[in-house]
Amino acid sequence: METVTDRISRYLLRRIRRRAVLDLYESAAVVELLTSRFVDGSEDSGTAWSITRAAMALLTGDPAKDRAAVARALQRARPIAPSDETEMYDFSSQAEHPVIRELQDICDGEPSTAGASDEAGLADRERRLATIRLLTLLREHLPRPNAVQVAVALLVARAVGNSVDDVQALVKVLCRSSPFLSISVPVSQFERRFGMQLEEGLIIPSRCVLSDVMKGPGISGRYNEKWRSRPHRKIATLSGQEARKANELSLRRYIADVLLAADRPLVIADEAPGTALPLVARTPDLALAGQPIDRELIAELLLVCLAIAPKRSLKVMEGMKLDPTGLGLDDLALAVRPGRHVAEVIRLLGELAERNRGSVKEEDGEESWTEGLSSTGRSGAAGKGKAGALAGEVIEPEPLEVTEAEGQGTGKRLKPRPLRRPLRVEKLAGYGEARQWALDLKEDLDLWREGQLNWPEMSTKLLLSGPPGTGKTTFARALCNTLQVPLVATSVATWLEPGYLGDVLKCITATFAAASGKAPCILFIDELDNIGSRGRNTGKHYDDYWTSLINRLLELLDGAAKTEGVIVVGATNLPGNIDPALLRSGRLEKHVVIPPPDTDAMVGILVHHLGDDLAAILKSAPAAPSPRNAEKLADTLPNPIPTTPVTGSIAEQRSCPAEWCSWVIAKPLASAPSKVL
Repeated sequence: METVTDRISRYLLRRIRRRAVLDLYESAAVVELLTSRFVDGSEDSGTAWSITRAAMALLTGDPAKDRAAVARALQRARPIAPSDETEMYDFSSQAEHPVIRELQDICDGEPSTAGASDEAGLADRERRLATIRLLTLLREHLPRPNAVQVAVALLVARAVGNSVDDVQALVKVLCRSSPFLSISVPVSQFERRFGMQLEEGLIIPSRCVLSDVMKGPGISGRYNEKWRSRPHRKIATLSGQEARKANELSLRRYIADVLLAADRPLVIADEAPGTALPLVARTPDLALAGQPIDRELIAELLLVCLAIAPKRSLKVMEGMKLDPTGLGLDDLALAVRPGRHVAEVIRLLGELAERNRGSVKEEDGEESWTEGLSSTGRSGAAGKGKAGALAGEVIEPEPLEVTEAEGQGTGKRLKPRPLRRPLRVEKLAGYGEARQWALDLKEDLDLWREGQLNWPEMSTKLLLSGPPGTGKTTFARALCNTLQVPLVATSVATWLEPGYLGDVLKCITATFAAASGKAPCILFIDELDNIGSRGRNTGKHYDDYWTSLINRLLELLDGAAKTEGVIVVGATNLPGNIDPALLRSGRLEKHVVIPPPDTDAMVGILVHHLGDDLAAILKSAPAAPSPRNAEKLADTLPNPIPTTPVTGSIAEQRSCPAEWCSWVIAKPLASAPSKVL
């Protein structure tokens, strides 16, 4: 009697084969061997394939010549698998194929077109027979099954067989309007590969578009835009690994929202071995539990993919003492390749499994997101912005300057004077409200450290906007030194470098996690306008990509409890391009515009950057103009440049450097050609 595992395996393998056949037919249509049409004008009702006139002229009736002609034509569209690799992939005879059987039934009957002439009926019959011959020749070029797809099918079938005694129990759950299922298979990369096969219609008889319960990507980790233009089914998914990282209350709310909406199934896929899911994720209508990769599964896989008899492969595995513990799906893709001898495949699998068991790594083969965050001084290592790599840089504050007078009588060893003056908000010029906000925050932070002020009572989120070069990044570094807390610096461009939606969302989340791990600290997000706005919906399929990014950022910014100890400073050149929701209360509610510096601000900038060199520069300056000439010069200066004449000796001018710098700045403006002004 056929077991549940066998029935599900046969069904899933046929799904894989059917997809391969359709892909082959589409390749034949590209080179004009086949033409297609929807049966009832809709893709939901199926596709009917028929031979083209060009292909009919190509077929001669000689099997050898026709086979060679079809092979040459297909080479223009796709690689051709050797003929000796296709026998085991045909699970049923060609005559049993539904398309061929239907065509044969039609050909055996009379022409169905009422009133058609005998010649038209014969032509139609000849066309149908030619279609049968062409489809038969095309099926000889089916490629070998994908080892990973076959492995996922076998793992899913085992999980079903281990969890249900009757297929009808599974069907009963699946026939509900919005079933809730979980599947746990302790094999690395299972979550992502299972999600990809759901999208491609290799698990259920429909393409799927996956959405994440927690507003992220589907478990496949890719944005499946190509399915959205075709009929598909929507499925809500949740990664078991992500569920363990989530807040229990938030996860409960997300799952409840999906179940109450009752508009799509919910599937939780988990690959973590021996670790229990949160309680809310352990309440599905049906829980499927699978097993890791073992020798029996490898033998079945080699039978389907390489036509190697199970007895032979099991004997080789026993002789080579293969221990498959730790093998992942990607390992199968590397080892199980067409044309390889069974001993070579088993040897590679053994080496990969041993390497996996000896390696200390996280699930899904990715290193820690925060592991790449380097803690540096003034110049941290730039982030790479890709999965598993650096998502920003951490800049430690420079020690504050300690003078001898401040240290006298304390009995403490004085800190060495830094080689350069630390940049501090107190010394910045031209920042207006942002400077005062920073000074107030410094006082509030001291009170918070002493327990006299709660974090929600503080203003800890700021958006700086202004033209390029106005010092928005400089302000963040100065704030780091003033508050004496670390600075986690990143940008939206760094987040977007991975490209895939799943990797981008992980990058955003990991940046906030790294900042929370260093609290109290400053999180500086540059180029914030690059994340877009949900209000600019273009109706395109990629709108969901940007909406997902904004939703994740809103979730991470929303509420002081989630960002306690983290001061968030955003910077942008185009504040009008930012989604309004990011600027609401509790998020980046404080917005300060930094204009280009005026003369007073430029004076302060020069005084700060010249530092101890200011006196030497003033000594080398030309003699000050006489009062009479200074007044004439003042009349030529445009407003609002100060017109106070600078008089007196060099010694007097050194005592008032700001006035001298004002005159130095204003003089070139006054003497410049009018077209420059």
